[in-house]
Amino acid sequence: MLDRRSVIRVGAGVAAAAAVAGTAATGAAAVGLPGVRGRAASRGVDWASLRRHLSGELVLPADTGYERARKLYSGQFDGIRPQAVAYCRTEEDVRTTLAFAQDHALPLTPRSGGHSFGGYSTTDGIVLDVSGFHAVSLTRNTVVMGAGTQQVDALTALSPRGVAVASGNCAGVCPGGFVQGGGLGWQSRKFGMACDRLVSARVVLADGRAVTASATEHPDLFWAMRGGGGGNFGVVTGFELRPTDVPSVVSYNLTWPWESARRVIEAWQHWIIDGPRDLGAAMAVQWPDAGTGTPVVVVTGAWLGAADALTPVLDSLVASVGSAPATRSAKALSQHDAMMAQYGCADLTPEQCHTVGYSPEAALPRQNFSMDRNRLFSRAIGQGGVERILEAFAADPRAGQFRFLSFFALGGAANRPDRTTTAYVHRDTEFYLGFSIGLNDPEYTAEDERLGRAWAARGLRTLDPHSNGESYQNFIDPELDDWKSAYYAENYVRLAAVKAAYDPHRLFSFAQAV
Repeated sequence: MLDRRSVIRVGAGVAAAAAVAGTAATGAAAVGLPGVRGRAASRGVDWASLRRHLSGELVLPADTGYERARKLYSGQFDGIRPQAVAYCRTEEDVRTTLAFAQDHALPLTPRSGGHSFGGYSTTDGIVLDVSGFHAVSLTRNTVVMGAGTQQVDALTALSPRGVAVASGNCAGVCPGGFVQGGGLGWQSRKFGMACDRLVSARVVLADGRAVTASATEHPDLFWAMRGGGGGNFGVVTGFELRPTDVPSVVSYNLTWPWESARRVIEAWQHWIIDGPRDLGAAMAVQWPDAGTGTPVVVVTGAWLGAADALTPVLDSLVASVGSAPATRSAKALSQHDAMMAQYGCADLTPEQCHTVGYSPEAALPRQNFSMDRNRLFSRAIGQGGVERILEAFAADPRAGQFRFLSFFALGGAANRPDRTTTAYVHRDTEFYLGFSIGLNDPEYTAEDERLGRAWAARGLRTLDPHSNGESYQNFIDPELDDWKSAYYAENYVRLAAVKAAYDPHRLFSFAQAV
């Protein structure tokens, strides 16, 4: 299975997705400073006062745990040094931190999983960390979970109870950003996007109020939170979701050599567009080091139907490709075991299945650098387009680059709602396709980064003529010029109205904020 952010162990498999939590809000003590987001030096800031009023921990640069506390999933943002990291455990902690930031004219950014491709979950001011909101509970028909609950921890809590929630394919991603940005995963074709299963959310607003957003309470905010993207409307502390019913899955994996890439891509597109909703599918052309070897094509996914029904479905793909795969495997697993394998944690304990630094037991590595330039597609790409995309993928190989041409199936139940039913607008999309680049050397140079970005930019230009012009907001792209239309299309005007109603002074702000 695939890991979009690290080298794939072919035949075992890992996958990922990305996302971030909400951003700043004000408390009652700060209403006299609307919209203030200036940079303030630490000198003169009464950090001791904030520390006294928090039930959670406040970490400052001089504190022992600061280096761990400030870092995100990706090392490319390690140069950003927050003045403080506030670990909030209660909504009152959130209000206190927001008011303090505004009183001192300090920028503030909330953080749940810290997986933003744009680094939008850190700041040189105060990072408001919501990882303390990690409780998971069951009601009669729903799952209630904190915005800082990592996916592996939700899996661990819910599996013994025979339920699951819609999730992505990276262990450390949290619902704080994942749900608000849509929420793509193996379940999307059968059960819809994660945001489609949202029943309600708890949100701390810009004026300091903590409200519930649902179909009956603040319905405009509820609409916006289902696809409007993390960090736009408030600090989300908790979600109530309808669970999915998938007691077991069949994980499958097929590989072909580079020479078969065009035929596999052409066949895969039609296979997933015409395929059953039980088919969760991804594909990648991966090159773990563009300076050596040749790329390999990996088709992987999760079958959510009867186990014996998968074989003819895979046979049909192989027949369309016209050549047998180099490897082929399929294995029936419990939902728990399938997702642990997907996270790259099949041989790890749940405690180890966290990014290094999260706890003493955590064993998953951070990434050095990555970026993703992606588009969404409403129809299959023709032969000529596929050839040009592969040419761009293979162009100007450079040692140390991890190149990844990543496909993920949509369609099915993800396309059932109308484009304006929720803020998630991409309801006529059949698949996602992105050029992703990673740098293997933790000591990569500025030139390495420049060349990697240039490769991804050329790749995006080859995708544009064939795409529907839209992009997936959870794989946020800071270099995307047309991001308003790409992420939100006709829903942007309504999103801007919700923004004006709930955050008139634009306290929740970042480079691609509504």
